[in-house]
Amino acid sequence: MFGNIFKFGWRNLTRNKRRTFFTILAIAVGVMSLVFARSYIKGIINTANEAMIKTEIGHVKIAHKEYLRLKRIMPKEYLVRDLSALRTGLTAMPGIVSMNERIKFHVLLSHGDINEAAVAVGFDPVREDKNMELSKAIVEGSYFGNSHQGLNLIIGYKLAEKMKVMVNDELLLVTTDINYSTYALPFKVIGIFETGFAAMDKHLVYIPLSKAQEMLDCGNAAHEILVFINEPAKSWEVCEKIENLLSQKDPVRAIQVIPWQKDDLIETLPALAGVWEVIIGIIMFIVALVILNTMLMAVMERYHEIGVIKALGFKNREVFAMILVEAFYLGCIGAVIGGILGGTLSALVENTGIDFNQMTGGMMEKIDIPVPFFGRIIYPDFTLAILIGSMVFGILVALIAVLYPAFKSSKMLPVEAFRSELKV
Repeated sequence: MFGNIFKFGWRNLTRNKRRTFFTILAIAVGVMSLVFARSYIKGIINTANEAMIKTEIGHVKIAHKEYLRLKRIMPKEYLVRDLSALRTGLTAMPGIVSMNERIKFHVLLSHGDINEAAVAVGFDPVREDKNMELSKAIVEGSYFGNSHQGLNLIIGYKLAEKMKVMVNDELLLVTTDINYSTYALPFKVIGIFETGFAAMDKHLVYIPLSKAQEMLDCGNAAHEILVFINEPAKSWEVCEKIENLLSQKDPVRAIQVIPWQKDDLIETLPALAGVWEVIIGIIMFIVALVILNTMLMAVMERYHEIGVIKALGFKNREVFAMILVEAFYLGCIGAVIGGILGGTLSALVENTGIDFNQMTGGMMEKIDIPVPFFGRIIYPDFTLAILIGSMVFGILVALIAVLYPAFKSSKMLPVEAFRSELKV
């Protein structure tokens, strides 16, 4: 009789096409949702990791140890000096693609009768744009061109709205240099950028590195240097080489070299990943409940059929096996359909991305976080492992869902099945 179980199970699926259709639909929708949700969340985590490397930490960061300790308040006096010699030494090292020097300091912006505190970032617009791609975020005006060494700046659009400035307006930047003397320079607004994140759009202005050095009276120096290498996994080896280079001029080890894996921001990612894992767990729980409820009802509706089958001579274990086989068929069909739909949707969105800020109703503009953890456009990261894992999950849930009702129904006497409903 066991040889016919698979045949009976398959035939039972076609006997009530409506019930079979809705059961498969529930499993397919659940698996599709799980595939897309996992791909999207994996994309968020990967994007956060890449964005922090490109915009904040590089593959290797070089900075004064006191600047790193007090970086929340942006101390001006703790600098990496003699950048020309350092650049020459780093350029000669194999594996290093580029190095970007930055200066960050608090400024007071003045335009007419409006004054506003902000953060100025001095950088090399050409080198930085290869990683940050800030030029793509310009919504008005233009990015730095051939005249990027002049008194030009770009400003976040929220900050521009607050200051009531437009392209070609003049902004006065006032600060104190490393000798605590007041210094002010007028800058022309050549561009307004919009990233979708309050940390940048509300607080930042970008100016040429040379002008930042002039305002702080720090000469050929910078607060931090981001080094990018062609093999990020070898950052520890590169750090050791850079430390050997620096030790010749820095015997007291005031300058620290930090690989991206040990940066404070990267070390926050496990907590971020933990949050998303909880979200994935909730999604999986909801999917499991939908499949569980559908499979339970599919079995409970058939108590009369089960009575007939038992009256024909089916044994308890054969009834139990037949229900499991049906659940396996349903789970496989639903999981395959859901996997195809979810995989197709994820692959399509992987190319276009989703505007996370728009999807959340502008939530990221309201959350004032210290750094942009990920860009406003999120691209799902669809993988074969996600597809297979989600499909297996759908099949297993379908099987687990029918274990108890299958056991209960297999123990029923035919008379009980005809006269009473199945109670679980």
